[in-house]
Amino acid sequence: MKIDIYDEQRLARQLEIQKKKSWDIEKDINWDQGIDLSKSFLPLSNIDSLFTGASKPQLRAISQLMGLIVASTISQLEDVAYRLKVPVWESFLRKHPVNPELYQLGEQFFEEEKKHSRAFNQYIDLFAKEVNIDPIDLKRILPRAHNTSIEKIYTLNSKIGGMAMWWLIAAVEEESILFYHLLNEVKDHVDPLYYNLHRCHFEEEVRHKSYAHMMLEVYNEFSSTPSSYVFKKVDFILAEVLNMTWTFSQLLKVKEFKKFRHHHEFFNTLESSLDLLKGKSQLDILGALFTSTPYITHTIHLSEHGHINALLNRYSTTRLPMPKSKLGEIKCTV
Repeated sequence: MKIDIYDEQRLARQLEIQKKKSWDIEKDINWDQGIDLSKSFLPLSNIDSLFTGASKPQLRAISQLMGLIVASTISQLEDVAYRLKVPVWESFLRKHPVNPELYQLGEQFFEEEKKHSRAFNQYIDLFAKEVNIDPIDLKRILPRAHNTSIEKIYTLNSKIGGMAMWWLIAAVEEESILFYHLLNEVKDHVDPLYYNLHRCHFEEEVRHKSYAHMMLEVYNEFSSTPSSYVFKKVDFILAEVLNMTWTFSQLLKVKEFKKFRHHHEFFNTLESSLDLLKGKSQLDILGALFTSTPYITHTIHLSEHGHINALLNRYSTTRLPMPKSKLGEIKCTV
């Protein structure tokens, strides 16, 4: 991807397009249609190495759980990006001023991140109502990043001159676009509201995903201290380690869903689905999560995303020596 942070006309056109095509969280998403719990949320792997022998209702519950995990992950990480606006963006640009067009694009980027976080959070609230539990209780057992160690480490990294958060943002943007493409292939078989939410999100992600790339380019162009050289080498590894650690720590909370088994049939079915894991060793489960579980494997393997890999090569940035995933061999279906 060609990155030109000096082309003011192109940047101004991009900002104009983003503002013109921006969607409204209430007007452009039909929340009144509710959630169709008879349908899946996300397509799953057609080669299931974890939930062998799962029934259709169990697979649907697993799909819905994965859909909630993805929705919460997007909501949480985009909220963290917005709340770290000052250390990861404003403070850096005070030291390294850029043209007004690039700065205004950043303002638009962060406003869109805040909106996306709110939209996915609203879906989770609606789901909680559908299954008869308090949204606060549901969010306790879904991925959470607010005021956690991961947020504090990204804040510290930014304050001392690192750009690890921009690497994470760039990767999350790529993942969101990829997840929508998987969802779009089965759009007639998934919850319509979940699909439409991802469609709106996808439209703005495609338009603004280049901003993280631009910030990495600004850093590469203007930051030339000895410490910045170190950060350029290790920031992506820091993002990988934090992302991997956070992902697995949040997945451990899934077992807490069983406490709500008396609230709705969804939780009963989900509990029976998770029981299918009891015959698997921890090594088998870990191996599947690392190599062949859509969404989770995508999240762990940040460097496998095409544009991220190109950026790593562009800046000669170090990455973790991880085994390749098997996602290329997998087709996601409902």
